[in-house]
Amino acid sequence: MASARFLDPSSIPLKRPSGGNIWATLVHVTQGLTLVALLSILMLFFLPVIQKTHRLQEEKALLAREISARQDEQQQLLIETELMKNNPAYVEHIARDKLNMGKPGETILRFDAYQPAPANTKSSDPTTTGDGSSN
Repeated sequence: MASARFLDPSSIPLKRPSGGNIWATLVHVTQGLTLVALLSILMLFFLPVIQKTHRLQEEKALLAREISARQDEQQQLLIETELMKNNPAYVEHIARDKLNMGKPGETILRFDAYQPAPANTKSSDPTTTGDGSSN
């Protein structure tokens, strides 16, 4: 009976040709793979927490920069308020520049902001004239 020999446990080699025990090697490999699997599962559980922490740190840095900018703006406004209260020349300067006010008898001239002319689309070659013919 050939099938009886196939199912016989004594016919299974327990040692590798090099002399090592195959079952001991398989146990070590299985333990290593189990450890890797457990670490991967732990990483999957903590990955959202790590990402949320990183996102919150970025948001905290952004808010800190915004707070700093607002504090600078507040400092400038305090300086301007003190100048408005204590410096009549500054008040006159603001009235003339921003409110377009003047002293009695003065004529106020207002100029629009400078706007550059549009670029010329014609050729800048001196040998051609404006009508497209050459000299």
